[in-house]
Amino acid sequence: MKAGSKILVAPLDWGLGHASRCVPIVKFLVEQGFCVIIGGSGDSLDYLRERFPELEYVVLPSAKMNYGRRGMISLPFVISMLRFARNIRREHRILEQLVAEKSVDCVLSDNRLGLYSDSVPSFYMTHQLNFDNGFLNRFLARMMKRIHLHYINKYRYCLVPDAEGDLSLSGKLSDSEIEARHLGPLSRFYEKAPQKIDGNFDLLLLSGIEPQRSMLENIFIEKYSSMPDSRLHIVRGVADGQLSLPENFTYENNPSDDRIATLIVSARRIFCRSGYSTLCDLAALGRRAVLVPTPHQPEQEYLAARFGEKFGFVVFAQNELPKVNFSGISYDSVWKYDYLCNLNEILK
Repeated sequence: MKAGSKILVAPLDWGLGHASRCVPIVKFLVEQGFCVIIGGSGDSLDYLRERFPELEYVVLPSAKMNYGRRGMISLPFVISMLRFARNIRREHRILEQLVAEKSVDCVLSDNRLGLYSDSVPSFYMTHQLNFDNGFLNRFLARMMKRIHLHYINKYRYCLVPDAEGDLSLSGKLSDSEIEARHLGPLSRFYEKAPQKIDGNFDLLLLSGIEPQRSMLENIFIEKYSSMPDSRLHIVRGVADGQLSLPENFTYENNPSDDRIATLIVSARRIFCRSGYSTLCDLAALGRRAVLVPTPHQPEQEYLAARFGEKFGFVVFAQNELPKVNFSGISYDSVWKYDYLCNLNEILK
C-alpha cells in the first residue's frame, strides 16, 4: 500500500475493547501517511471519534450482544447470535457501497465478519481462532470455529494481536492451522509513560455487557461500604449516570485514556474483568490485577485461569466475591512483560 491510500478501520461494537486496541493501529497508519476512515457504531465509534476528531467516520450496522445472566446458555444470547448472523450480510453489502462511494483502498476489520471485500484487500483481526474452552462441548466448539474460519477465509489476511510462543497472552485461543500474521499485543497505552499519583486507593475497572457489569459494580459497592478505611475508585465503563456512595468511594464514568493509565499505574490494587484488551492494557503498563471473569463467558474464564497460572494474577469467580476477605488480598502488583508490537506487519 502506498502513502495516501484510504484505509477503513472498523472495530466490533461489543464493549470498548475492540475499539481501544485499534488506537495504536490508527495512530500508526496516520503517521505513515495513510488516509484513515473509521467505521463502527455505538459507544465504540464515539470512543474513537473523541480520540481522533480530525478523521472521517462512517456508521456501520451493529448487532448488539446480550449475554443475559447465564451467558452463552441463555435465550438472550441465542437471539443475539441470530441477529449477529443476519448483520454479517448487511454490513457486507454496506461495505461494498462504501468502497465505491469513498474510494476505499483497503479494509481492516476487528472482528466484524462481514467487512470482507470483493474489490479491495481486506484484513481481519482477532485473537480468538479457537472456541474449545470453558463449558462449551466439542461439537459446539467445532461448529463455531468452522463458521468463524469460513468468514476469515474471505479476507486476504488474518492478523492476530498477540505474540507467538512463550510470550503469547491468549494461549490456545489464537492457535490455528490457518496462516496468520502476529502483531504482538495491542494496547491504547502502547509507548505511554503515565505519571503516578497518590496510590492509597484500590481501582475497579468495569467493562463488558449488561447485566453483568452492573452486577459486579453492586458487589464491590456492598463490600467496600463495609470497609470504610479502604478507598475504592471506580471507572464505570459507561457514558453517563450518577451514584450516591459513601465517602470512601470515588468514581468516573468515561475518563480519558491518559487518566485511566495514571489510575492503573498508581492504584494499590486493581480489580477487573479478564477481557483480552484489558489484559493487554495491563501488560503495556506493567501491572497485575485481581481478575473476575464474566460468568459463563468461556473466553474470559480461560484467560483468567491462564493469567493466574502463567503470569501470577489473582482470580476469583464472581459468585465467590461476597465471601472473600478483601482486606486479605495481596499480590505482586508489578508485572515485567516484554511487550511486543510489530505494526509493520499490517503493511506487508
